[in-house]
Amino acid sequence: MIVDSDWQPFHTLDLAAQGHLPDGWAAQVAALADAPERIAIIDAPGWSFAIVEGDVIRARLPWFWHLYHGVLRDFASASLGQPVFASNRLSSATTLNILRGGGATNDWHRDANIVTGVFYAVVPEGAGTLSFRDGDERTATLAPRPGLFTCFPGAIEHRVDPLPEGGERLAIAMVYHASPTDQPPAFGRDVYTL
Repeated sequence: MIVDSDWQPFHTLDLAAQGHLPDGWAAQVAALADAPERIAIIDAPGWSFAIVEGDVIRARLPWFWHLYHGVLRDFASASLGQPVFASNRLSSATTLNILRGGGATNDWHRDANIVTGVFYAVVPEGAGTLSFRDGDERTATLAPRPGLFTCFPGAIEHRVDPLPEGGERLAIAMVYHASPTDQPPAFGRDVYTL
């Protein structure tokens, strides 16, 4: 692997430093991580991965829903130099990703949307790094911290590095598309209006 210190495929915005987060925001996200609507994805020995879907985020964290459709969308658009559009599908527009336990990870993958965003609420100190790699074998890493938002092209391969023993990482992932029509259609409870 080539470590290219000039290659940085992501853009960051410190929402906490910019004053975009309400009082008690971290506690609200932490409470949501144990909501009854939580969906288990992986329950492996010693670690787990679960999510809370966008409809619950919209209902319980309205301040975040406004950021997704406003400040975060505008930042992603400016960072990537093109307009981006919120997802038409309520359940997957934003998801709270909950990783807990030693070895908890989200392995290498690409996203089908044009831009992926991640907002960090809880991260183990010095862990939960977001790693990137591309076809030219370049690599880059982002050390997350609470209150930080990052966005990057969804087509870039990325992963969450494994957490340490007892670690917990709460991050809200979000998707943006190149247009309102280049994305999977919404049906039933997935349809929403602002």
